[in-house]
Amino acid sequence: MALLVMAGCGGDTTPTGAVEQAQSTADAKTSAHADLAHRLRRFLIARAAPGQPRDPVAADDERFRLGAFWRARTDTHHFGADFRTRADLALAAPGSAPAADAALRHLRTTVDARLPDWQALVDYNAAGTMRDDDGDEGRRLLPWAIAALDAIEVATWDYVDAVEAAPR
Repeated sequence: MALLVMAGCGGDTTPTGAVEQAQSTADAKTSAHADLAHRLRRFLIARAAPGQPRDPVAADDERFRLGAFWRARTDTHHFGADFRTRADLALAAPGSAPAADAALRHLRTTVDARLPDWQALVDYNAAGTMRDDDGDEGRRLLPWAIAALDAIEVATWDYVDAVEAAPR
């Protein structure tokens, strides 16, 4: 019986509250990243294995890349004010997620640099000015928009992959 009491008295001196607080801190950052990654998954075109059919968004994306500038994706809203707020929250959350933090910083930098090129084509298409210029401006904007979408999608996949690879 004395042995049981001794075992309970020695050993770990970390207060239970400190352990719970450390777990809560890690969970706050992990949760913030998981929430943002989940929201951004809606933007991503599903990766398809060779020979597998692609979804309608992927089919439109292929036509867009072949010159159909009027089929440019219009889902720039994924990277608007809500994205910036959630990104700031994830980065500021207490805890440690260095890979996810680094990938998110890279994604924000990429979005800041590239989104205007994609948005320019989206705005051009929405304005309907292709009827006035026979699509000349759309064809001019197309390569920039494709490059922007590619860069943003790669950075988004990198972020989502980093979040999913993080220990939970």
